[in-house]
Amino acid sequence: MDNIITTIYENGVLRPLTRLVLPEHARVQVRVEQVVAPTEATEHYRQVHEVLVAAGLSLPVSPPLPGSSPISAERREELARLFATGRPLSELIIEEREGR
Repeated sequence: MDNIITTIYENGVLRPLTRLVLPEHARVQVRVEQVVAPTEATEHYRQVHEVLVAAGLSLPVSPPLPGSSPISAERREELARLFATGRPLSELIIEEREGR
């Protein structure tokens, strides 16, 4: 039986957060991995990304351009009207495929 469970370390004892289905006195092997808090995970992600960039395995994250911001809801609607075809994209794709 291989299960991954979460435990809490209290007073020198690992206490499972869920009930274990094991017979009394069963021998088990335990591999301890500390659960990383979300803020620590964010910092860890940043460090890993820096290493990947340094190794040439990832691109650096570009800062936003000055003065750039997401488009407003009004502008989004305007662009939708300008570029709307009047039919769902799936229909256009099917039509194009059938024309081959």
